[in-house]
Amino acid sequence: MLRFAYGCIPSVMSLYFANTLVRRAGLTPACILLSAGGLRFQKKRYTPAQVLPVFLKQFGPRFTGYNVLAGLSGSLPFSIPASGLMSFQALSQAYGIPLVISDDFSGAATVSELERHGAELFLTSMCDQIIREPLLGLPRHGCLNIHPSLLPEFRGVDSVFQAMLNGVSEIGTTLHRTTARIDAGDVLAQSALTRTATDSHLALTAKATVAGIALLKRHMETLERGETPDARPIDVSRARYPYRSWPAREELRRFHAQGNTFWRASDFRRILAFEDVLAA
Repeated sequence: MLRFAYGCIPSVMSLYFANTLVRRAGLTPACILLSAGGLRFQKKRYTPAQVLPVFLKQFGPRFTGYNVLAGLSGSLPFSIPASGLMSFQALSQAYGIPLVISDDFSGAATVSELERHGAELFLTSMCDQIIREPLLGLPRHGCLNIHPSLLPEFRGVDSVFQAMLNGVSEIGTTLHRTTARIDAGDVLAQSALTRTATDSHLALTAKATVAGIALLKRHMETLERGETPDARPIDVSRARYPYRSWPAREELRRFHAQGNTFWRASDFRRILAFEDVLAA
């Protein structure tokens, strides 16, 4: 099997993605890179203690509370009993996956670790770092990203939020090449899914990201057959919904006024129980 590495910022969504990747899809990374050193926001890196007052001032309590809950639940070292969600540490121990903690995925030390683990492909999904050289040119089969939208629509920090805010009923997933420009690399595969009236931001993010695993698996199978995967360039100038960074206060107000919600207790229960969010 083609050797690949997976990189992300720890959160309940990236943890659910990693569990699905390994335990359902049978795709075991040669290593998992976990982004360390706090959250990147407005070109600065903040520790959890530092970012809390900044987020409260910028976004208010609901958005801040959601991000804190999602982040903490993905970072805790314990697992849910029985067949529930396994922590990154538990996945590492059970499946022999080395964990690499790094505040710079593209830095020399981390690139050396990827070389040591023989990564032929580097995958990101829910990653807060911009991938650059020398990492971009390192893996034999390149760097790929799973983005929760149908690119070129909704490039940026939180595509699911923007899709919900704009009342888009069909969202989706894109597997694309990673480039120095955010969410602008060639599209390798896409799939669409229909948003239901009860879908929260958490539920949609989980659905859209794990849907990309099937795209990744087909892509890897194509590579393993020695074939060249189809790819098409992204024309970002044709996007109806262009790149957006973090939500503005006014956007958050409209998001809630429209009846949208970031999460429900039932969403967290399903994810922590490791239920299949794509199942009917």
